[in-house]
Amino acid sequence: MPNISIKNMEHEYQEAEVLNFTEGLIGLPKMRRAVLIPMDEYQPFCWLASLDDEKNRFIVVNPHAVFPDYAPNIPQELSETELQTLAIVKISSDWQKTTINLRAPIFVNSKTQKAAQVVLTESRYNLAETLPTLSHKS
Repeated sequence: MPNISIKNMEHEYQEAEVLNFTEGLIGLPKMRRAVLIPMDEYQPFCWLASLDDEKNRFIVVNPHAVFPDYAPNIPQELSETELQTLAIVKISSDWQKTTINLRAPIFVNSKTQKAAQVVLTESRYNLAETLPTLSHKS
């Protein structure tokens, strides 16, 4: 099984778990393959780790876990599939200033592992929505 290193820790993954971004992430067009690595000590957060460039590691979360009323308009071409939704989290040293990008979610087709980040152009959601207070398991 292949491994990926995050914060000096090795994590195993299977090829079937690799997410394939046809167009890369916004601003990172060469980031085409990535894996999700759960952050057990900080559930429900995960690492989205690029397999193409080890400098590209993002913290993501299912936005429904922190914003239960999150209801983005899913693009028509994605609406017929089994989707997992992720949002990138920007961690601040002052936890109260940590934000989540609800305007440009990542949609993952759970069957094909194809993924795409989509900017919701007509949306009430922000690029930097303040993260609500969460308790994490210790």
